[in-house]
Amino acid sequence: MKELITAERAPAMPQRNSIPEAAVKTEKAPLCLPEWKVAGIFSSHMVLQRERPVTVWGWSRHIGAVVTGVWGEETVSAAVDETGRFELVFQPRAASFAPSRMTVASAYGSDTFEDVLSGDVWVVGGQSNAELALEPCLGDTPEIAQTLREDHPFRLFTQTQAYAVECKQFYHEPARDVINPEWRWQRPGPEAAKSFSAIGYYFARLLTEHVPVPVGVVMMCAGGACLRELMPLELAHERGYTEGANMPVGGYYNTLIAPLLGLQFKGQLFFQGESEGIWKEMALAYDGDLAAFVADERQRFGFNFSFYNVQLSSYREECDAHFQHLYWVRSRQLMALEQIPNSYLAVSRDLGSRPEDADFAHSPHKYPLAQRLAALALAGDYGVGGLEAAYSPLPLSAVRRGGEAVVTFRCVNGGLSTLDAAPPAGFSVLDAAGAQIPVQARITASDTVCVQLPEGMDIAEVHFAMTNMAYAAQGNLCGGSGLPAPAFALPLQNG
Repeated sequence: MKELITAERAPAMPQRNSIPEAAVKTEKAPLCLPEWKVAGIFSSHMVLQRERPVTVWGWSRHIGAVVTGVWGEETVSAAVDETGRFELVFQPRAASFAPSRMTVASAYGSDTFEDVLSGDVWVVGGQSNAELALEPCLGDTPEIAQTLREDHPFRLFTQTQAYAVECKQFYHEPARDVINPEWRWQRPGPEAAKSFSAIGYYFARLLTEHVPVPVGVVMMCAGGACLRELMPLELAHERGYTEGANMPVGGYYNTLIAPLLGLQFKGQLFFQGESEGIWKEMALAYDGDLAAFVADERQRFGFNFSFYNVQLSSYREECDAHFQHLYWVRSRQLMALEQIPNSYLAVSRDLGSRPEDADFAHSPHKYPLAQRLAALALAGDYGVGGLEAAYSPLPLSAVRRGGEAVVTFRCVNGGLSTLDAAPPAGFSVLDAAGAQIPVQARITASDTVCVQLPEGMDIAEVHFAMTNMAYAAQGNLCGGSGLPAPAFALPLQNG
């Protein structure tokens, strides 16, 4: 099956479909073992995670055959086990820009990989705004468009939703190997860069400008994907999900994530949740679902990778017709920050599509988002810069004091302010009947906003930027670094 990747291919949109597990009648992928096959995630031009043991795996039908791996000056060996799998484990090594050669061989086949680097590997997960290709975003960054060079110190590995959705034989069982034999690591020249995730490309470029370490980025995102489709089937069932919208539950896990198990990487960038904005009950459950998803993924990969999540962008007026509960997803993404250890949140509500942009759901303004993610990663994983400067101001609590709610924040980076120097806009309260009521607010201290409470009403929550369209005009609060505060819904506590 030959894949066509063009600049015109629109990312997949979230669907309202209900696809039960048995709806797609297909034959399972054949389980026959090959004569010889190294896993498809390994190829020339790859980056392998520094400072950790590196496992290289593959398959052969010759049980007991000895497989030898040579990487630079190191030689290791292993036997093909009774399942037909072999694993070679190389010792940890430091970061290096010096290209090396790796050979994996047995009496039944061999592969040689050139231009192998040791550095930091990052994965990009989520749905279409994670998968959105670089090419339609280059209008925002003409200087980068003119410098898409192969000699940049990072490498790219592309997987796509368009190919995965056609591989019905892998819908119901985890694929053993990368599903497209043509997917390979690539240098970041113009052709490879333009079809790669915009967030992933920009992030790698920014990271390597500040840290002297080669970077590899792997896409495992899928346009339109619901979280329950990115989860393994067992976890989806535990969370109460038996139907998908684009494919059966677990389908994108089986096709795009499972084949990578065994890969070592430093962290994950994640942009997902629009699909859950279609259904209020799923939007309200998003924090627990996301926390369970990350915990499960960490357990399956076998290490506690850093998780950099994106609070969803705004999607113009058209949003209400497609995912009308998006603002509830945003609030739960902030809640998940406290539920997921070693996690971070980049706010993007102000970076959605503008009136002049062609696509309301897939904003081309991914460079400033990548800057926010890179700043968090540099502070959180590399000790470059401070987390307070990289973060948006994060709300801690809302406490009733007389006729006001006192909302306190952390990570204010010198003090709260507003993006337009006007009084704070975008605050509301939720009454006991579930209605949002706009209210006035004022900044009273460097880390405090006081919100006026309506008289004689039973108020349950204090909200900020809790609308589907939540651009700067709908929520202007920011910290000293100018980063917008996240959308939030805080329970109102009695003082």
